[in-house]
Amino acid sequence: MDRAAYEDYVAAFNGRDYDRLGSYYADDVEFILNPAAGLVFHGRQAILDLYIPFHQAVEERVDIVKFADGGDCIFAEVNATFKPRPGKNQSVIELPHGKVLKVNTFAIYDLDSDGRFNRIRACSYSRHYEDAE
Repeated sequence: MDRAAYEDYVAAFNGRDYDRLGSYYADDVEFILNPAAGLVFHGRQAILDLYIPFHQAVEERVDIVKFADGGDCIFAEVNATFKPRPGKNQSVIELPHGKVLKVNTFAIYDLDSDGRFNRIRACSYSRHYEDAE
């Protein structure tokens, strides 16, 4: 997968185009976000079932910082911003109302023979809260 394809994936994520987003995942994809908190997801639908309700409660934006193509995998550093939507609740991340969470994350995406993600491992490098505007 080249950078242009990864940029399209991130654009689908930021645009909440879940059909296009889902096309990047293998049927049996494993998404390892935070095992200690039970945030490990198996299968394309499980990932979409995470994001769809989460994005109803949280405005999330991802921006690419670094990208590297490793052949059968890609590596990315991204900055994500999470802002709670008024009157909505979620239980995935701690996100106090009136605050915005900013997270710098490193991710490794393993690719299957069709170039789709079959394993995603993500680890937060830094995170901090700012007052919402």
